[in-house]
Amino acid sequence: MTTEFLSLLCLGLCLGYEGDKENEKPSKPSLHAWPSLVAEAESNVTLKCRAPSQNVTFTLRKVNDSAYQRKQSSAGNEAEFPFTDLKPEDAGRYFCAYKTAVSHEWSEGSEPLQLVVTDKHDELEAPSMKTVAHVCNPRTVGR
Repeated sequence: MTTEFLSLLCLGLCLGYEGDKENEKPSKPSLHAWPSLVAEAESNVTLKCRAPSQNVTFTLRKVNDSAYQRKQSSAGNEAEFPFTDLKPEDAGRYFCAYKTAVSHEWSEGSEPLQLVVTDKHDELEAPSMKTVAHVCNPRTVGR
């Protein structure tokens, strides 16, 4: 009788523990930019969201722009959100979240990532090759 009771108690506790796990909020994903957070206008950047779980649906959102949302399902634990031909309006703070098929609940958002889009004309001009060749040529030193 005592053995049966302990077996049922253990089974109940184990099943109760698993049930609590299903109700847990999914942990926070991470968000990274490739190749860089700072990119020239008309170039390409990919934001990569990574979750600790497999088979999830990801969403990419823009801070202070409730209309912006991109979704993507993945059999793995990562989704890529490519930005091609970047425009100044693509700059801003982004975050991602995910949900699993089991939980149906969105995770907490990732830490926001600041994407900076620079204008090609903002860069410092490099010295011309002619100037560099003149300065480095030993025959022209002292002239």
